[in-house]
Amino acid sequence: MRKSVDRYRGALVHHSVWRSLGFHTRHLASEDFTTVFPGYQTLTDHPALLNSMAWVLQNRVEPGSVLSHTTAALFLGMPFPLRLDGGISALRDQELFEADGVERIPSLLPGASLRTGASLPILHARVERGGTSGVARGAVVHRLLPGPTTAVGQLTVSAPSEVLRELATMMPLWDVVAAADAVVGPRSRCPGESLESMAGAVSAARGRPGTPRALEALGLARPRVRSPGETIFRLLLDAAGFPRPSLNLPVTVPHTGSTKEIDLAWEEIGFGLEYDGDGHRRTKGQWREDEVRRDELASRGWTLSRANGEDLLRPTRILLRIGRTMEERGLRAPTEERIRRVVTEVGARGLSMRIARRQR
Repeated sequence: MRKSVDRYRGALVHHSVWRSLGFHTRHLASEDFTTVFPGYQTLTDHPALLNSMAWVLQNRVEPGSVLSHTTAALFLGMPFPLRLDGGISALRDQELFEADGVERIPSLLPGASLRTGASLPILHARVERGGTSGVARGAVVHRLLPGPTTAVGQLTVSAPSEVLRELATMMPLWDVVAAADAVVGPRSRCPGESLESMAGAVSAARGRPGTPRALEALGLARPRVRSPGETIFRLLLDAAGFPRPSLNLPVTVPHTGSTKEIDLAWEEIGFGLEYDGDGHRRTKGQWREDEVRRDELASRGWTLSRANGEDLLRPTRILLRIGRTMEERGLRAPTEERIRRVVTEVGARGLSMRIARRQR
């Protein structure tokens, strides 16, 4: 039995197929199998990839459906907060295998197991209004008006502009800005998109849920942004009245001829803010690369302040530190009173899920 099961690792098929392969009903009802969608099962110890789950959903379980909301965002590389949809965004915080230009996304985090309490992600898809859904588990099916789509390999997903509008119904303004920044940023997986093209597409959906917030987010979005943390810090700094930084400013290191970029930079005083996202914590190689980069920038006279997710959650301390550094270098900075007031207001208004609503 065990040898036969291991042959089908990653498979997600109807229970009739499993039976045709020689598995008895009692085997399918055991802990060796996990039901993903009604009638469709995968191996508990070797579950299907998210790609396979998505394909089965829109081709077998809900034929003709379009992957949408956070599911589409995940495949398009559009970030959203960990607190949304059970932490599904963390599935991208690992090295992903790519085949035929399409990333293969695991359905579980490294080390997680369906046998010890982990759960498979819930997928989102949309169908036209008036359609019916045969999905009772494993997916949320939205009955919506038709919208633009794009292809990710064999999958049909909402187009970036449509995903932005869909996300705008689920999360706060600043997090929608971060998603828009990613579409037009240097790490974008959505070639050919621009802020203007997305604004035009979203405007065509006026009157539909999420449109006003998506348009407001596009007005705040900027190119050249590499991470959601950079977006939220940029918006925080602007709200508090700091001088506006250059985004991912390129700096040439003379003795190597290499070019390094600073996330948020005030070139006139040689000061920058670097945001360390999850990728910076995953590998020693990434950490060493960042340290070399910072040393080279320091040799050019730059002073860099570092921030991470914890600083973003409760940002008062690092904003005060940035303000002191600016003042020491002769650049105007907002008062401590204003910084504290703005951070409290931003948290209370819930402008980002990445910032604590109640600040200490």
